[in-house]
Amino acid sequence: MNSAPDTRRNATQSQSEYTLVFFDLETTGLDVAACDIVQLSAISGEETFNLHMVPRCRMTDEASRITGFTVQGQALLLHGGPVNTVTHREALSSFIDFLRTFHRPLLVAHNAKRFDCPVLSRALDEFSLKDEFQQVVAGFLDTFLLGKELLAASKVTKYSQQYLVKLFLHKTYMAHNALEDVRALQELYNKWNPAPAMVCKQRFSL
Repeated sequence: MNSAPDTRRNATQSQSEYTLVFFDLETTGLDVAACDIVQLSAISGEETFNLHMVPRCRMTDEASRITGFTVQGQALLLHGGPVNTVTHREALSSFIDFLRTFHRPLLVAHNAKRFDCPVLSRALDEFSLKDEFQQVVAGFLDTFLLGKELLAASKVTKYSQQYLVKLFLHKTYMAHNALEDVRALQELYNKWNPAPAMVCKQRFSL
């Protein structure tokens, strides 16, 4: 009897033990210790999640310029038009409920480790939701870091999502709208189709 491990079966098992959920945040600025979330979006296959929140701190001029979000009184505006909003607690709780609909969701974002995860983690802590969140998710994956490893032998020197989408998918999209960002990221990831071993190597937790 051959007792050598079946590497193909192991690879299949590693792919089926989680569900990829691509997520993105739009925020009031780039200070991970102080910025507030104004948009939280996610996608897995055809299933999408998208909620907006009125920030509890001032948006930087640069963030408004890039995202199109502004605040007028207690209203959030996108390119001058009002946007339906929920509270931050409602948004985070709804996000957890959305993630529960998937088998061991692995959350994927571009620059996740440096930005999205610290911001999300701080928000979850604020509303005492981190334990509940961590019971649901299988971990995180940063496509910025994944791309750098995947393309290490190439001549690629820029790793912004916009650049990579244009390079590999030959198109542009409405960047800095979180829902459009996650749609583009899912398509980019599917184009890359990284090996399960590389995904496993790059996985991390809060």
